[in-house]
Amino acid sequence: MAGSSQKGKTKLDVSVQHECPPNLLPREIWSSIAIMVASNSIQDQFNMKASCRLFASACNSDAVYRYSLVSMLPISCFLDYSGRPAMTFLRRCATTQNLAALLRVGMAHLFWCGHRRGGIQTLTVAAELGDVEACYISAMLLLSLGDKDEDEICHGFEFFGLVRESSAVESCREVFTQVFMGPWSEIPPAVPEEPVSCRSSSCRTRGTMEDASDLSSVSCVQCLAEYEVRKFLGTVYV
Repeated sequence: MAGSSQKGKTKLDVSVQHECPPNLLPREIWSSIAIMVASNSIQDQFNMKASCRLFASACNSDAVYRYSLVSMLPISCFLDYSGRPAMTFLRRCATTQNLAALLRVGMAHLFWCGHRRGGIQTLTVAAELGDVEACYISAMLLLSLGDKDEDEICHGFEFFGLVRESSAVESCREVFTQVFMGPWSEIPPAVPEEPVSCRSSSCRTRGTMEDASDLSSVSCVQCLAEYEVRKFLGTVYV
């Protein structure tokens, strides 16, 4: 009897061990798990995808790439990833409207590949979707283009206004100061004309800000934007 019991127990263990994993949970649950993994660690996302065909399939959805934690990569990461599979990964993330990926791909197009208009367009998409850093760099570029049009000027002021409302001007300035101090700082954007001046007829500070040290009393977003553009250009062309 004992032997028979042991034999039955062995059979039970074997049947559980070989049960097909996809039958344990619905596919939607596997996809949700993959999204949680990708939103916490890109490395864990890669490891999960490489572990088995089931996880590879779960990790291959647009939703997973949209939530991949691309923000952990440096904005100038394309210097290391250009022409490598990692850049293909970033582009895939960007096609799913992953904001951090759009920012990095846009910067790569603009400063590394020399695709000025294409780069700005990609950055603008990220800005319109709400990425604050993309709003900042888009505003700086749109307001300093030599061939800007009225719509680009309006978008530039709009994006800068969003950064200001988020109280993120200083933090964004610091981020891009570090970016342009990096090894690719010698790759300049399009040479700009003079920054856009404030066009408000009721503005008291129009044309008088220069290098003001105290901006607390300045309420005109256009004047503040022009001041920030001057500081940005000073960073790029040091």
